[in-house]
Amino acid sequence: MQAAARTRLSLLCRSLGGALGQSVAATDLPANSAEWEEALRVSSAHLATLQLRWALLEQGLFCQLPPDVVDYLEAVYVLNLDRNQQCEDQLAQLIPLLNRIGVQPVLLKGGAAIVGGLYPSSGERMISDLDLLIPARSLPEILAKLAEAGYQPHLSVGRELPDPVGFDTHHHYPPLISRDWSSSVELHVQPVLLPMLKFLPSEEVFRDAIPLAWRGGDCLLPSPTHFIIHNLVHAFLVNVQSHLQRLSIRQLFEFVLASKTYGERIDWNAVITRFDDLGRRSALQEYLALANICFDFAPPAGIELDDRDRRRARRYLTRLESDHRPRELAIKILYQLKRLGSLRQHPGKLRMLLTADFYTRMFDSLKV
Repeated sequence: MQAAARTRLSLLCRSLGGALGQSVAATDLPANSAEWEEALRVSSAHLATLQLRWALLEQGLFCQLPPDVVDYLEAVYVLNLDRNQQCEDQLAQLIPLLNRIGVQPVLLKGGAAIVGGLYPSSGERMISDLDLLIPARSLPEILAKLAEAGYQPHLSVGRELPDPVGFDTHHHYPPLISRDWSSSVELHVQPVLLPMLKFLPSEEVFRDAIPLAWRGGDCLLPSPTHFIIHNLVHAFLVNVQSHLQRLSIRQLFEFVLASKTYGERIDWNAVITRFDDLGRRSALQEYLALANICFDFAPPAGIELDDRDRRRARRYLTRLESDHRPRELAIKILYQLKRLGSLRQHPGKLRMLLTADFYTRMFDSLKV
């Protein structure tokens, strides 16, 4: 990471670069227990601890780490590997179930990264749930099939179960849970939030998806181009610019990793054209500038970054470096006001204001 001072963020990004083909020396690592504590704290906050372990192993630096740091990294890896192997077993049950009714799901997010082999093993990437893109018309039949296997929708208090027939009120159905498995399943009828559909409609994802025979079932992986667009939209346009969340270093790392791994299989002209057509070229350049600043990522042909792009990008990094709690609270309040204002454009959603769950979630989101 290009920075004049050794900050907790620069230490993390510099170390993570070891998994992206960059040379990392022992002098680039935290120099004392205080710096290690900060680096591990920020890596944990960004769910990047496992990528940090991978990077240090890749650079042959494990033997130079403090013993307690090694023990911590190994413990996190073993626990995550065990959980993700359970996630893989769960997918290995789910996919054939869907195949039996003629559905080949597209794996999204972490499932696509793990099953698609983006990481050396499934232990290097945390997964919160299993995201599957399915044809909207098949949703009622899929729900019935998964109910036979013990899956039931999980609804927050006060919320009603939507009708799966003609479901188009959200990009995914309420999460499905099973007593037999620890991960919830999200059935997506669209890969991104509905206001972002022009960036990545499901029809395009299915059209260009890559077939994969995996553990007795047939599924699909997003094309490299769509994997990159999905990361851009989900991690930056939605989470950061729309929801005002802090930038995720884990997601930025995965963007760079996928870009390097997939190489010429990514149609960068299509990515650039899509963002140009939708008037979001500046957002694309900001995200590429962030990747350049944090991980020395060279922008693709057709994109030239200037000082203005980097200045805009550094605003997000400044927020990451800051522990200014009053400012974070103000940003969270601003988002909730923005969210309440958006309900006026969707009168059908105003009934959410009558549920206790809406206010519980709102107040929980204000915690900093």
